[in-house]
Amino acid sequence: MVKEINLEDRFADGQFKFMDEDYEGSIAIFTEILEIDPNFSKAYQARAIAKFKMGDAQAALKDLDEAIRCEPDNPKFYYHKSAILFKENLLDEAVEMVSRAIDIDPSFASAYYLRSQLLERLGEEDAAAADMSQAMALRREQAKAAKYIDF
Repeated sequence: MVKEINLEDRFADGQFKFMDEDYEGSIAIFTEILEIDPNFSKAYQARAIAKFKMGDAQAALKDLDEAIRCEPDNPKFYYHKSAILFKENLLDEAVEMVSRAIDIDPSFASAYYLRSQLLERLGEEDAAAADMSQAMALRREQAKAAKYIDF
């Protein structure tokens, strides 16, 4: 009898390997998951980050493209792709990706912060300042909401 694999549990195993900085081990687990379910978008994202940590930006970007293919309305995938593009100094494409994340989720404070960094690097100081202000306003709003929820 073949034991059925719980993909969420296996995904957690991959995350633990990642947290232990065993990037090769985490990549192996995420790859195993994707062989079973090629539409498990979180596994593409996680594998992308592990590949990037190992210095393979191109493979990481390909995995993020696959994550986006599986779940095109997930702003985190565009955000992570933007962050990698930023590190690779592909600034215009990075702005495009993070702007897509913001279009999907206008309350994504980290995306505004990332875009402010990109715009500053591109010399667009006013736009960068506006995004930084928006990021800070959203963070304050989220902190206030957390106080009321957490008492």
